Order: sequence, then C-alpha cells, then structure tokens
Amino acid sequence: MVKYKDNLVSLQLFFCLLIPLTPHINISKNLQVDDIPVLIFFLLFLINYFLKNIKRIFLKETLPLFLFFSYISIQNLLINNQIIFSESLRYLFYILLFITILNIDDLAIIDNFFKYLMIFVSFFSILLYILEINLGSDAYDYWKIGFNENQWIFTNGRMNGLQAGGPNAFGALIACLTVFTVSKFSDTKYNYLIFLGVLGCFFTYSRASIVILILILLFYFFSKTYFLKVGLLFASILITINFGFIERITSEAETQGIEDRIQMQQASVSDISSRNISQNIFGYGHNNFGLVRDEIKSLDQFSKDLRPTGPHNSFLFVVLDYGFFGLILFLNIFLNAFIKFLHNFKVNIFKSEYLFLGAFVALSFTGDFIQNHSISVLFFLMLFKTIKDFSNE
Repeated sequence: MVKYKDNLVSLQLFFCLLIPLTPHINISKNLQVDDIPVLIFFLLFLINYFLKNIKRIFLKETLPLFLFFSYISIQNLLINNQIIFSESLRYLFYILLFITILNIDDLAIIDNFFKYLMIFVSFFSILLYILEINLGSDAYDYWKIGFNENQWIFTNGRMNGLQAGGPNAFGALIACLTVFTVSKFSDTKYNYLIFLGVLGCFFTYSRASIVILILILLFYFFSKTYFLKVGLLFASILITINFGFIERITSEAETQGIEDRIQMQQASVSDISSRNISQNIFGYGHNNFGLVRDEIKSLDQFSKDLRPTGPHNSFLFVVLDYGFFGLILFLNIFLNAFIKFLHNFKVNIFKSEYLFLGAFVALSFTGDFIQNHSISVLFFLMLFKTIKDFSNE
C-alpha cells in the first residue's frame, strides 16, 4: 500500500517534468498541449488528497507563495477586471507542487528525473542539429521546434527545444540541468555528461547559457580538484570552436542580441524611474505592456508586425507587472531558503541543488526565464526540494 501511495504521488512529479517536453501548440483558443500535464497534475493532486496520500497542507511553509498568489489575483481583479488569469493559475500550481513535495518522504527520485531529462534534451539538441530537422512551429509561430535556419557565417542554424520560449530558453534549460547533473553524479562513469551537456547547450547558440554553464562547471571542478573533468570540459569547448564558439561570443555583426537586451533593460529602468508612486508600488498589471528594443508601452499600441516581449530580466519584469510591493512579496518566497543557505555557506555553495538554482537566477538577469513557466517549473521544483531537505536536517 505504501509503494502504491509513493508511486501515485511520484506520478504528479513526473507530469511536472513533462512540462518542458510538451510543445506549446494550440488545441483550442484557451487550451494548449502543454496545459495537459498541468491539468493532469491538478487531477492527481485531488486524487492523492482524497486518498490521504497527501496528508498535510503546510500552511506556514506555503504562506509566502500564498501571499504572492493572493496579491497578483487581487491586483489583476482591480486593474484588468479578472480574478482568474494565467499567472494566478500558475502560482496556484506552485502552491500545490510545494505541498506535494513536503508530503514526500524520499525526494531522491527527483535527482534521477533531472538526470534523464538532461540526457534527453541534450541528445535532442545535438541530434536534430546534426540532421538539421525541425518539427514545425509552436503556437507563437516564431521559433521552430528543433533546427532553425539563419544567415550567420559560422553556422547554418541554432536549436530550439520542445518548451516555449525559443533557443535562449532551451539553452538555459540545458545549462541548468547540466550543472545539476554533472555535480550530482560525479562518478567517472558519468563523465560523458560533460560532453553531452556542453554540446547540447552550445547548439542553441545562447551566449549567456553557455558562458554561465562553463563558468559554474569550472568553479565546481577546480574547487573539488576534479582536474580530469576540467580537461574534459576544455575538450568539449575545443569541439565547439569548430562550430563557431568564438564567433558567437565575440561577433556583434551576426546578431544584435546583447544590444537589444541592454536597450530593453535601460528602457525598463527609465520607465520605472518616471512612473508615479502608485504605479511603482503596484505595477501596471500582468500583460498590459511590452517592449521592442528601447520602446515600452501598452501592447495594443504596437504594430501587429512587431513582436513585443518582456525586459529580458525576470526581476525587472516583476517590478513592471506587480510593482515594488509585488517584488518584495515575490522575493519573500525565497527568503527562508536563502537565509538557511547562508548559515552553512561553505558547504551549500557546492551542493548540486544550489548550483542549479544559482545558474537559473544568473540567467534570469539576461532573460524572462522565471516568467517562462515551461522551464521555471524546474526552478521551483528544485527550490521546494531544498526547503524540504532543510526541514529534514
């Protein structure tokens, strides 16, 4: 009976891990294919709660998440005249995910989940890059799933994954998973994961992802005196040089990506500094603004030919959407975990879980990755795992 209970609760986590592997393709006007794993998770949560596989709600532990969820729901009701919207549903999902994690005694299964997910997405990137295969566009009708052709001199294209968000999101996904998996599974039989992760991440040609990945792995390997792994990492980098590693890092003639991000973040900071007190405290509300280079304004003011995005900085995104009050409530979600991390900093800095979280946070300063729930679900899953581990200690 206990095994049946564990399997049914673990099945919920399995569907969480399916989210980054589920294409963002329309089924109907208000339903996409990647909504299906979330709906199944909700259903399984109700079943597990009814069967008492989930016995406690953990009100104290989930309070920071609930406060942020309540705030954005009330704000959206006041500004957009809606109480139920995509972000409130997503944070309700995170609350239920946290409750699920807190009710599981053994979370070692997550380590293996992440390892197999990392292997799959890296193979997907490498194989479809070599074969130049794409599986068609998703609902955003911008990036193709798989190989995306371009006019760069040093490569015929770059890779996008099954998740929503394009090659940069795919690169961030592979980078964070590789950091976790390589540091968690340190036996020599897993050394091939270094090659797999670096090459899989590189073929997305996401500069921030590959730089963060290499820097964190170098820090970890040198700190642990894993000099063989350092050599394998440099061998992986040498392979990428043949595919335009140096050109991608140094050449702005091929892409204006870095300049675009600087313009977007400067425009966001300038807009925040010029807003009135009410807008700075409470924000514009979700999905009420967009950016194109250095231009920030309401979405309906942009031409239909343009593709407005967020500021490519998750924390500026929160300030613009929900104001500084919202940012405080958002950061409060991570406060206890951060304090406990600092209490034993010298040990925690080398833990795979914190390396994963650190990589994701670092990349979130260069992209709207916390708002991309097709990959941020793994960030919150890992955060909740670390909180559970602290409670066990």
